[in-house]
Amino acid sequence: MSDQTNKPHWLDQPDTNKRLWAIFLVVLIVVFVAEFFVRHSHDGIMFTTGFHAAFGLILGGVSIVLSKGWKKFLKRKDTYYDE
Repeated sequence: MSDQTNKPHWLDQPDTNKRLWAIFLVVLIVVFVAEFFVRHSHDGIMFTTGFHAAFGLILGGVSIVLSKGWKKFLKRKDTYYDE
């Protein structure tokens, strides 16, 4: 056996969470800034700067709220499998 079996996975290291958030933030900023240099050929709210980012954020929040609501209807009792 090699020594690699005792090493923790790179996702389990304590500083990985901060690094991933930093990478995601940099990508978000780069994509947002790049949108200023793209010429949109159509008019309307869908082609304004930052629309897709805001739309994704809002729909992500709505999906979280809806999933928490569905949980109340679909959740089974703790004793369901004991019967």
